[in-house]
This record gives sequence, C-alpha cells and structure tokens, in this order.
Amino acid sequence: MKKQFPHLISLGLLILLLVYWQFLSNAKESFELGGAIPPPSIIWECFLELTKEGRLQASIIDSLWRFGIGLFLGGFLAIILGLFFGRFKIIHNVFEPFIQLFRPISPIAWLPIIVFLLGIGEWGAIFVIVYAVFFPVLLLTITGVREINATLLLMAENFNAKEMLIFRKIILPGAFLHIASGLKLAASIAWIHLVAGEMLGIQSGLGYLIIDGRNLMRMDMVIVAMIWIGILGLCITIVFSFIEKCIRKFLGERQ
Repeated sequence: MKKQFPHLISLGLLILLLVYWQFLSNAKESFELGGAIPPPSIIWECFLELTKEGRLQASIIDSLWRFGIGLFLGGFLAIILGLFFGRFKIIHNVFEPFIQLFRPISPIAWLPIIVFLLGIGEWGAIFVIVYAVFFPVLLLTITGVREINATLLLMAENFNAKEMLIFRKIILPGAFLHIASGLKLAASIAWIHLVAGEMLGIQSGLGYLIIDGRNLMRMDMVIVAMIWIGILGLCITIVFSFIEKCIRKFLGERQ
C-alpha cells in the first residue's frame, strides 16, 4: 500500500486539476463564445470526434512509425561508431573535435538546411530524430567501452584473439548497459524533436495535428494532440526503463 500511495496522490492531484480547470473555464459556453483555453469537457468531445474520424489513431501511428525509424537508424549508427571509437582511442581523438562541434547544435537549427536539401517530407522529420538520437547514444557507448576491464582486453590480445571476436565477446557485452541507458535517454529526446520535425510541412502525425488545430483555431484539437504527445512520451520512458531494468538484473545475475 505504501508503494501505491504516491500514485494515489498523483491521481488525486490530477482529478483536482481537471475539476478546477473545468470550474475556471466557467462551463462549456465560455469556450464557444471565444474563451482562449477550452475546458476539459470540450477537450473530451474533441477527443471523441478525432477518434471517431480516425484522425487521432492515424496521427499516433504515423508519429510512432517515424519515431521508430529515426531511433533505429540513429541508434544503430551511433552504437557502431561508439564501439569503434571506444576501442580505438586514436581514431576517436581524430573525430573528437567534430563530435564536440556538432553535438551542441540543436536538430531544430538544421530545419532550414533540411528543407533545402531534402525538401518537405518524411525524411526531413526522420533526419531530425536521427540527429537527436545519435550523440547521446554515441557518447554513452564510448564511455561503456572505455570502462571495460583492461585486463580482459589484454588477455584476449595475449591469446591472439581476432578483433571481431573481441568485439563480440568482450566489448559489446561490456558496453551493453551503457548502450541501453543511451537508448533510453535518446528515446525521450527523439520523441520531443519528432513533434518539431512533423511541423515541417508534413501532412500527418501529432505535430501536424497541432499545426492543423492552430490554423483552424481549434485550441481543443491542439490540446488533445499535446496530451497524447505527453502520454506516449511517458509510455516510451516506461518501456525503455523496464528494458534497462531487465538488462541490469540480467547482468547482475551473471556477475
């Protein structure tokens, strides 16, 4: 019961917030007459409307598809390079200035260049996600490789083990926990930047739903999309936290 108590308090606070919000909006008519923020009752009606039309489901599927593609491409490239840079420090030192130069640049800052090079479409939004994912996973993968017990690598080299075998049996398992942590962090970052990418003229997704609601002056539609962005972002965090927890437990049992 003690473990559930904080969750019950959170639920109670949420209910109080919704009740206060509805009361503050002074009933449904205030929004229809030009109120800036719609009450929860109007937002619920908009949610039912978008669900009945299938727009909300389609937007969620499109956003999750772009998120999955971007996370896979950015994560895969970052893991491969991270393992390589972590293993060969000299090569990493060559590319370190470029990593530190491009890492602080927000993916959003690339949007004008993306439009110029790739045009308005799917790959522009996916590029934003790939760029957002790449650096957190890369840096944590490099850190994971560097923290591997040097004695294990020295023993493998003394037995003339091939480099590919060292990667498979020592480096990848040793850096696996850091890779999982990097993907967990990158997933949250990618979901945040996905919405900005979808505002880049794409005609689907939750980001586009926000833009469409703004153009139609449907603040209820905007808030519905925002709520679902938050819900799905929370679900993504929970899923990756669970995966990381399972990996920690598995590695702990092995040790």
